[in-house]
Amino acid sequence: MRSILLLAATAFSLFFTTAFTTSNSTTAQDFQPIEPAVFKIMEVTALWDLLKSNYEPIRERDDTWLDVGLRSKYAMARNYASMDVIEATFGQPIFLRGPHNGDLDFNSTTSFGYYNPNFIASVHKAVEATLANPMFKAMGKGVYEKHLKSMAHTYIDAHKYLKEQDDLRNTLTQEYLLMMAKPEGTMDGSLQEKFRGYAEKMENSTAKSNIYEAFTAPAFWLRRSIDGTDDEFVALLKMVVTEFEK
Repeated sequence: MRSILLLAATAFSLFFTTAFTTSNSTTAQDFQPIEPAVFKIMEVTALWDLLKSNYEPIRERDDTWLDVGLRSKYAMARNYASMDVIEATFGQPIFLRGPHNGDLDFNSTTSFGYYNPNFIASVHKAVEATLANPMFKAMGKGVYEKHLKSMAHTYIDAHKYLKEQDDLRNTLTQEYLLMMAKPEGTMDGSLQEKFRGYAEKMENSTAKSNIYEAFTAPAFWLRRSIDGTDDEFVALLKMVVTEFEK
């Protein structure tokens, strides 16, 4: 009960401290309401420490038994940033096609989500505006350093790795698409195992990547190279890393 009250109090406080932005003037007509997408990013960031401290993965609910990786982070934030909430906030679909209907489907073996480039462009614009908000800077940097920095670097490195491995990327792309075209689809973890050597190298590197994230990051970028959004995603990620690591 106490944690629920803390979450409510944090969100309530955030609303009143960020509901309006000001120009150099202090007159009432100079107050401008904050964009819904910008506020949503700030809201989830402000709640992140509390969401993290109260999160215990449940395999049947979250499709993961780990507290690292993209799935656990989505599960933590689902009450505030579920797929339908995000689509309502940005006013457009996240995916052009794929198995996701109302919520993310991590269990499809015959399809995956093709991201909507217009949605990614809108996210990029909203994140850029959020990073420019002085009230967000300290809070956002703290959450990034504590919870997201290692994963961000793992994903950037995985993108670079796959970009530099043209033959591997092309081979795995064909193999992946052929598997999904079969009635049985892809086998559990079949694509991730292709990156075991890379993941173990990253785990033992000076970056000390989490091995699960190093396993799954290249597969994420392989799907993004197929749907054509890898460059947009990595540009968004690099913008955040650059801003918080100035």
